[in-house]
Amino acid sequence: MLFIVFVGLFALIALRAPIFVALGAPALAYLHFKGIPMGIASQRITGTVNDAILAAVPMFLLAGRLMNFCGATERIFGLAQAFVGHIRGGLGYVTVLASMIFSAMSGSAAADAVGVGTVTVKAMRERGYDPSFAAAVTLSSSTLAPIIPPSIIMIIYGATANVSIGRLFMGGIIPGLMIVLMLMAMVGFLSHRRGYPKGDRFSFKTLIKSGRSAFFVLLTPIFIIGSIFLGICTPTEAGVLAVAYVMILGFSYRTLSFRDLYREMVGAGTAVGALLLIVSISGLDGWIFSREQLPNLLTGSVTGITTDPTLIMIMILAVVLVLGMFMDATPIILMVVPAITPLIAVAGIDPLHFGVLFCIMCVIGLITPPVGVALYGVSMVSKLPLERVFWASLPFFAMLLLSIAVMVFVPTIITFLPSLMFGD
Repeated sequence: MLFIVFVGLFALIALRAPIFVALGAPALAYLHFKGIPMGIASQRITGTVNDAILAAVPMFLLAGRLMNFCGATERIFGLAQAFVGHIRGGLGYVTVLASMIFSAMSGSAAADAVGVGTVTVKAMRERGYDPSFAAAVTLSSSTLAPIIPPSIIMIIYGATANVSIGRLFMGGIIPGLMIVLMLMAMVGFLSHRRGYPKGDRFSFKTLIKSGRSAFFVLLTPIFIIGSIFLGICTPTEAGVLAVAYVMILGFSYRTLSFRDLYREMVGAGTAVGALLLIVSISGLDGWIFSREQLPNLLTGSVTGITTDPTLIMIMILAVVLVLGMFMDATPIILMVVPAITPLIAVAGIDPLHFGVLFCIMCVIGLITPPVGVALYGVSMVSKLPLERVFWASLPFFAMLLLSIAVMVFVPTIITFLPSLMFGD
């Protein structure tokens, strides 16, 4: 019967059915044919979303949407350009740096891809860069949004796998910075090889002016991460703090009106409603997986092949990469994590180390066809075909995979900062 559930699930996904239908319909069919009361469905659905940590999702999502009314993208771009724009291929470095800063506020790869891409792709075109290179840099650097905290994906993963959200946030900082350096190295290599232009000469006056313009915007991630670092706020409370601060900025700059605020709250509520519908229905699937002893079957199958923790981790991450080519990150987390959590425990794998890697691998799927949300966003912004953007992104894609490989074999890259801040 479990096999039929999986067949129905993937068949509905292939038919482009809404994710909540693909997750829910086979589960309800399972209950019907097994003669299980349908009341179980409502209990599992409501019980899954009855988790306070999920309240952080709408807060960070709304904060990210409201950042657009503070001129955040333009201010961050201006600061990054004043800092590294004078180097050969400078706008490529600017794109990566701006994405890194913006990611510490939005937590969404799609928002990063469209928000930063709207400014960077146009600027690079005007300076004589290959449009496909501009799109590729924007796309690959958008993966930083769910890695550098705050991260909506990490919140969902932490709630599903019962891993500390604060530790996941801290665990994503050094990997995020490492990926920034790897992407910048590829930007430098391609820029020198193709002879891309240098920007305006470096000027302390311009840097100070840009810094002043972006100063209060840059305080947003400091408030978010600092409050969690110092133990002042939980991630959920930090999300509320971020929304309040961004609202103050918007009203202070006179770029946010009450009408805009209402519209963005409705938009964020609509997006969160759809997301939590998927999360709630996934609870029923998780209950079915447990009832059919899928975690035990999976553990036995994998440990029958190998008991090496590193190989087990690589096998799971490879599956996640393939799934990411066809599904969004949230359904992958909700489907896979409940089944593999016992396997991770049996194999003796650090749940924090694995959790951050799992989230990063989910993010890689956002930039791959055929269902990459960020890929579609950059393609739309750059007005280039999907395949052209993806092929241009392959060198950066390789750097992302190389970064993950290093993190697999050097777990302290992920675990050092959480251990330092929260202890073992």
